Amino acid sequence: MASGELLGVLRRRASRRAAMRGAALSSAGLAFAIACGSSNNNKKAATTATSAAPAPSGGTPAPGGGSAAASPAAGSFKPAPGGKQGGEYRTGFTGPWAGVDPHNSVYGGSGLVPIIYNYLVRTSTIAPDIGILPELATAWESAPDNLSVTFKLRPNAMIAENKQNVPVRPMDAEDAKASFERVADPKAASNGYSWIHDWVDHFEAVDKTTFKVVTKAPYAWVLNNVGNNLYSAVVPKEWLLSPDLKKTAVGSGPFMLQSLEEGGKAIVVRNHTYWEPGLPLLNQITGNSFADQATYRTAFTSKQIDVYGATDVEEAKAIAGSLKGSQRYEDPGFGFNSFWMNVTQKPWDDPRIRKAVRRAINPDEYIQLIAKGLGKQIGPLSYAMKGYTLPDDELKKLMPFSIQDAKQILQAAGQPNLTFKFQHPTSSNVADYVNIFVRQLAAAGITAQPEPQDAGTWVAGYFTNKLSASLSLNQEYANPDFALHWFTTGGITGNSHYDTGFSDPEVDAAVKKAAGTIDETARKAAYQDAQRLIISKDPPFWNFYGSYVNIVVGGNVVNYPHGIGSLGYYYTKNISLAS
Repeated sequence: MASGELLGVLRRRASRRAAMRGAALSSAGLAFAIACGSSNNNKKAATTATSAAPAPSGGTPAPGGGSAAASPAAGSFKPAPGGKQGGEYRTGFTGPWAGVDPHNSVYGGSGLVPIIYNYLVRTSTIAPDIGILPELATAWESAPDNLSVTFKLRPNAMIAENKQNVPVRPMDAEDAKASFERVADPKAASNGYSWIHDWVDHFEAVDKTTFKVVTKAPYAWVLNNVGNNLYSAVVPKEWLLSPDLKKTAVGSGPFMLQSLEEGGKAIVVRNHTYWEPGLPLLNQITGNSFADQATYRTAFTSKQIDVYGATDVEEAKAIAGSLKGSQRYEDPGFGFNSFWMNVTQKPWDDPRIRKAVRRAINPDEYIQLIAKGLGKQIGPLSYAMKGYTLPDDELKKLMPFSIQDAKQILQAAGQPNLTFKFQHPTSSNVADYVNIFVRQLAAAGITAQPEPQDAGTWVAGYFTNKLSASLSLNQEYANPDFALHWFTTGGITGNSHYDTGFSDPEVDAAVKKAAGTIDETARKAAYQDAQRLIISKDPPFWNFYGSYVNIVVGGNVVNYPHGIGSLGYYYTKNISLAS
């Protein structure tokens, strides 16, 4: 699935590599730049991405240069009140837009959706101190038995004026019901199919302003999931029937899609009928799809765009230091790149082969060479999910780097001279991973033969499980349940897209047990146990390292959302330009 983001473009969910979550694929760089981001690969803008609103508290100007200091801790962002209205905010990313379907967008489109449509609520596990922010829902209440959540909707969230013959009227509970029922339909290939299929009994439109989610059993992530940018947009029920759902958009969010040119620009403009007085502040956001990172960077340094998702912290520092008044943000992110193996094809059906390849990988080298030291070794969950991840020392014991072990395991498996092919997209800085990957495996006697593909071809093969093995770009996995679905039957989306084919009843049960644990302390322990079990199974999906988001923003941008993950999209409406 890949995490990208119009944000990047719009805000950069984090970094372009996040693209993977096809199911969750999104253009991190894009989203990153635009609104706010969530995760980030090493330079991703989605990888789930940070929002595009730089806050005045950004950094201390260095003598004759840009911001010398990085942003404050995650969750500390609060938009400054007021702000100048008007202006065009320009963002960029590398990769395709891939359409704007509200429930299964990836790459750049996944960063446009969260600012065109509204959600019931917004929240992020990366910024727990901010809590849950109301949007279409002004209030909500969980039943005492934890089997339902009832939302009270605002009566004044009007559908934006449009040329698609969708009536301009208030959004209501029937829209919410129709939207989530679409997510539940396997034919829609939604990024959020898995949680609804596994946990939801039904949805109810109690009346025009009352919507209810009824679950089969207590589920800890209802509020987090109905606020997920990748799959929980509430869409006008009439528009859900349109054959053009992927080509254009009609919502009730702060911005309206004016145009979308694949391989070119996307333009969103201010929704003048937006329900929140005085917002959004910007008149227009223009997202640019660039062919490569160098072109993207040049566009920023030449002031053609206002925000840039750097490939690493050193690049971010260098650019910020050369541009007077610029702001630099160094935030935790959910993003990461991974190695994905198709267990329906040899040699990946043999867990010993999967283990040997992982043993030959040294995460520290990727962190030093690609992230320039700003990264962390991670297991199935990102370090950014504090309290849910395994302790660093235990993780290194469970997933050690050992060339000797790799060779011995291959010898025992009858494959001392293992050779395999793997595919990868040519976007972002994936080539950096490929070079290290091939070299590290060669040290263990393994010949890995890369097969580069353009992003569109790669995503299509990934979505339909046609790849044999691949370097995978990832977006924002907004909660542990979503992230661990990489290892459950049906894969990350639950409907067998981007699926490795891996299935283990013990793992399925452990992930479900953790998600159904309401007490937070017990839930964190259950997720740690689930990760230990997953690692013991030598899974066909593992992460190179957990990255941080490195963003540089122009000095004229005010209220750039940072350090709050996917909530950055929510605050895109607060971004303004000083001049």
